[in-house]
Amino acid sequence: MRFLIIRKKSVFIMFGALILSLMLLGAQNSVRSVVSNNLKPIYSAKVDNNRIAITFDISWGNQNILPILDILMKENVKATFFLSSPWAEDHAEFVNQIVAGGHEIGSHGRKHVDFNTLSESALIKELEFSKDVLEKMTNQKITLLRPPNGAYDNKSISTATNQGYKVIQWSVDSLDWKKPGPKMVIEYVINGRKSNNGASPGDIILFHASDSAPDTPLALPTIIKTLKEKDYELVPVGILLQDAQETWPPESNL
Repeated sequence: MRFLIIRKKSVFIMFGALILSLMLLGAQNSVRSVVSNNLKPIYSAKVDNNRIAITFDISWGNQNILPILDILMKENVKATFFLSSPWAEDHAEFVNQIVAGGHEIGSHGRKHVDFNTLSESALIKELEFSKDVLEKMTNQKITLLRPPNGAYDNKSISTATNQGYKVIQWSVDSLDWKKPGPKMVIEYVINGRKSNNGASPGDIILFHASDSAPDTPLALPTIIKTLKEKDYELVPVGILLQDAQETWPPESNL
C-alpha cells in the first residue's frame, strides 16, 4: 500500500514537471514568435556617452552635396551618407569627395522603390547590386542599409540581415524634404515635434542631401553649432553603434 502511495506521488511529480516544461517551452516559442514576427530596423541606440549620429540620404541631384560637405569639413563633423548606387555611378567625383572627407557610406538601394513591395529574390538582387557598386567605388565595406522611403517589413529586414546589413532608420526627422524652411528644420531637430523632444544622445538624425531638400545646407550650420553647445558629439552611425549597449526598438538587431 505504501509502495503504491509513493508511486502515485512520483507520477504526480513527474506529471507536474512535464507540464511545467511544456509551459516554459511554449513561452520560449511564444517569445521567439513575437520577435520573429516583429522585426525592426535600428531607430536609435542606448549609449553612455553624448554621441548622436548624423545621416544624409541622397538619390538624385548635385546642388546640395558640396555645400553640405563644406559645412561638415568646417565643423570637423563626420557623417553617414546613404547613397543609391545609380546616383553614385553618375556622380563619382562627389562620391570620392565624400570618402575623402572621412565620411561613412551606407546603401540606399538601387531603384528607390519600397523594399516591402519586392519579392525576396528581387530584393537580394537589389541589395547585392548596390553593395557591389558602392564597395568598388568607395573601398569601404558596406554594412549599413537605409530602405528607400523608410519602407520595410519582416521579409526585407530578415533578407537584409542575411545579406550582412544592419538596417538603419532614424529617431529624429528633420523633415527637410518637405521644404518647411530652414527655421523649421532647425526647430524639428533641436526642439523636436510633438512626437519627441529633439535630438539627444543615442539618436539618429535624418537629413537629405538630394536637391529635394534645399533647406538642409541653410539649416545645418546652426544645428551643428547648437548641438555642440549642448556638448553633443556628432558621429557616423557606425561609430554610434560601436559603443551602444543596445538598440531601440528591442526587436532591432545590434
